[in-house]
Amino acid sequence: MRLHQTLERYLPLISNMLCPAFIFSFGLFAFLLQGEFEFSTASVFHWSFYAFSLAALIILLNFNQSRPLFFMITVFLGYLLLNYLKNRFGQEIKTTVWYDNLSVIIPFNLLFFYYYRQKRFFGYQSIIILIILALEYSIGEFLGRNGWSLAFYYAEYNIVSILLFGTLVIISFIKAVKKGKLFDYSILFASLSVALGCYYCDTPSGVSIFFFMAQLILLIYLIYNLVYCHYYDELTGVYGRNSYLLQSKHFPLKYSLNIISIDNYDKLKASIGRRHLDTITVMISEIIEEMIQEDVCYRYQADEFIIIYKKFDEKEAFAKSEEIRRKIAGLSFAYSTQAKPIKLTVSGSVAEKKRSDIGAVEVLRRADEAMRKTLKFSHNVTSRA
Repeated sequence: MRLHQTLERYLPLISNMLCPAFIFSFGLFAFLLQGEFEFSTASVFHWSFYAFSLAALIILLNFNQSRPLFFMITVFLGYLLLNYLKNRFGQEIKTTVWYDNLSVIIPFNLLFFYYYRQKRFFGYQSIIILIILALEYSIGEFLGRNGWSLAFYYAEYNIVSILLFGTLVIISFIKAVKKGKLFDYSILFASLSVALGCYYCDTPSGVSIFFFMAQLILLIYLIYNLVYCHYYDELTGVYGRNSYLLQSKHFPLKYSLNIISIDNYDKLKASIGRRHLDTITVMISEIIEEMIQEDVCYRYQADEFIIIYKKFDEKEAFAKSEEIRRKIAGLSFAYSTQAKPIKLTVSGSVAEKKRSDIGAVEVLRRADEAMRKTLKFSHNVTSRA
């Protein structure tokens, strides 16, 4: 029984590791077993890297996403500069001060952009970041021309570079194991690939194959995430607004709709912050999912969940909504180990599909109107449309 519970808990967390781990392992073993690839094979990796980078750029700019974009830009610039140094110095590249500085700048930027929270690319913050990047690489070039190194060596190892890459790998590993998100696993294995690319840059094909793997891992995450977020809510993992709009066309002729709204959502956000409120929102979604079992839950807005009861009439839906409301009202939510648990409430409204309703939009509209009328006067209640 304990084994079953353990597997049930950890298998979903491990599943997101499989794809990036397979790509990384395949590339690593191919490099170690094959040794040096032929020029034609290395060229395939080289041009594929540029193709994947261009594809990622187009996708991210189209969807106005910045968080993975800057991480991938850092990988791209690192690849360009390493190839430039490799063409200039050949196998002596690792003895140059230019390499020393670049092997410090790359992991530093990767670590920074791993924590970079701004989601939208088009904005003044992105302009500032791009200016800072240009200045950073200009300073690196200036230091190289004057023979000044950012590295600190012990034996033949660049300790600063190892510490920065190691910190990034350890942090992403801890977060990946704890949360099981594909983003953290992708960052983990992409970082390992970049680190190996920097280390084996004096070999004919080391840079190409390892940086190719890094960009491929990130591109796969990017495509998966865009598809996933189109149908699912990224925070809670339940169906999102788009899924509701698509699936509502196929709802049965008879069903009941239940809106669950977190009371005083904006005040909570101002009080405890968005990150902690996100933690609580995930807890609430888990409670709802546990209580509705076979019925379907959607996160329709930041503070609102919609539940579709396909076998309940309005009376039964009202009872279930009340059960959820009382359950949440009776709990204390510990969103941080350093803060006291807080009490919060939710309000609900239910509406049953009628023959006169044109479609799911009409059912949702009636439930939403009932909710808004009630919230003008009180909270922690369930209303009927």
